[in-house]
Amino acid sequence: MTALKVTLDAPLDRFVEDQVASGAYPDAAAVVRAGLDRLRDDQREERFKNLVQEGLDDIAAGRVETVDNVGAWLDGLGRRPPT
Repeated sequence: MTALKVTLDAPLDRFVEDQVASGAYPDAAAVVRAGLDRLRDDQREERFKNLVQEGLDDIAAGRVETVDNVGAWLDGLGRRPPT
């Protein structure tokens, strides 16, 4: 694990101290990790929403494919030429 030094402004520093003092986190590093985990999760959620919107846009534009045999379709995904 890499050590990283982070400088926080006074309000954020106090927030971290308060989180540790409340017992919610064992130390400042755990507070920072929780914040970074949340940021990562938010970015993943945003990417998911964008992919869903892309799919909805494809449907609205008629870019759809009817599949009768989902298993066979999934098996063939890796062998189909890109469209």
